[in-house]
Amino acid sequence: MKLDEQAGAMKRDWDDRAKENAKWYINTVRRDQSDDEFDATGLPEVRNFVLNDPVLNRRGDFGTQRLLEIGCGIGRMTKHLAGHFAEVHGTDVSGEMIEQARIRLGNFGNVHLHETSGVDFQALPSNYFDTIFSVYVFQHVPSVDIIHANIRDAVRVLKPGGLFKFQTCSITAEEYAKMEKDTWTGASFTEEEIRRAARDNGVHLVSFLGLGTQYCWTILQKPEITSENSTSDIKPGIIFYGRSDKPDEKSIPITGDYAFLTIVIDGPEPKTLDANNVILELDGKNHMPCYVGWVGGNFEAALGGADRSDIERLTQINIGIPRGCVSGQSRIRIGLLDGEFSEPFTLDLIAPPPVAPRINLINNAVDGGIDIYSSGEKSVFRVFANAMDETATPETVRVLLGDRELIPESVSFVPANGVHMTLARMPEGSLPGDSTVRLRFHDRLSDPFPLRILRVECGGPAPL
Repeated sequence: MKLDEQAGAMKRDWDDRAKENAKWYINTVRRDQSDDEFDATGLPEVRNFVLNDPVLNRRGDFGTQRLLEIGCGIGRMTKHLAGHFAEVHGTDVSGEMIEQARIRLGNFGNVHLHETSGVDFQALPSNYFDTIFSVYVFQHVPSVDIIHANIRDAVRVLKPGGLFKFQTCSITAEEYAKMEKDTWTGASFTEEEIRRAARDNGVHLVSFLGLGTQYCWTILQKPEITSENSTSDIKPGIIFYGRSDKPDEKSIPITGDYAFLTIVIDGPEPKTLDANNVILELDGKNHMPCYVGWVGGNFEAALGGADRSDIERLTQINIGIPRGCVSGQSRIRIGLLDGEFSEPFTLDLIAPPPVAPRINLINNAVDGGIDIYSSGEKSVFRVFANAMDETATPETVRVLLGDRELIPESVSFVPANGVHMTLARMPEGSLPGDSTVRLRFHDRLSDPFPLRILRVECGGPAPL
């Protein structure tokens, strides 16, 4: 199908969804949501995804910046972004979504809304935005070609030095690859596609995180206009290294959540480096990193960043331990594409600790809302979790509801989300109120996940 035909299908389908129930299709927590309930769910996401992002914060004061939100819907996050940025532009392929957004956000003088073609941003000027942001949008796009088209024109409207943060589906499971892609179950944007998008558009690949999941985040930076020359002939020097989440830990697991190595280097000019031109050589084989940029977080503190005059001359490099590595000592070097390599150092790779399930969502089995009741049809609930495998069955999984242990009715893998789903039912005598849910998979226990159990009254379900 041609790009314009795909874009036409996107426009028709999302117009229909907006007319039917825009709030539900944007925020699938409950079919009936008031404006206040709907808008309230956007605030923590704006904080987590934008305001508290350490890379986006490198651009300075948000209050002086222009931001573009791709796929704004009816403005769930737009209204919160408007309180922090000087100027906010929201775009959406659905004209119906934009019309509803205009009604809801009419009192915001710094918000500008645009219906787009779905493949570009023709109405917007070049080199205009400091920050571009998109979440829960490209995961519903039916082809990687449409995603690439959006990235290409987003780069056009981004200022030199500006940052573009976006989320895509990156599930690579065979079951997902076999599914027909449409305007709901979108194409998988793999690591290869991410790297290609940066190369083809001449931008720096700062980072990507979440490969293989529904929520893969990428940050691109448009190069600043500078006279900096290539520094590929300058030999990198390794200043510091450690486990990415814990700088003082020098032994890295070969798999799992902690199988990430961070290396801090000096030498090459940081503005010339990105995740497409830095190489990690591990035992003679070359691998590409998932982050190349500013030194931040725990590593800035570990290096005494506040007291170092050279912190801006250093570059932080994060890389996941490649598949197939075995425990033991490995020889590591950092180099540049077609350039110099650092002196080697020896890294201890260790067997991974057991990984517990991670619950990321609980909803009811009727309409997928988060309203779960003590009895009735919506007392059947689904627990979605990562870090489980093909051995997950009703025999190997238990649901712990408060201090009660439940045997699941079923456990299955969900290709569209890349997670396992455990189906359970509220036991008789369950009381409304706040509780917690844990999953036990074999001998591994998840962290507790909060659950509010609602009560059922004679006239039907009612909130607490």
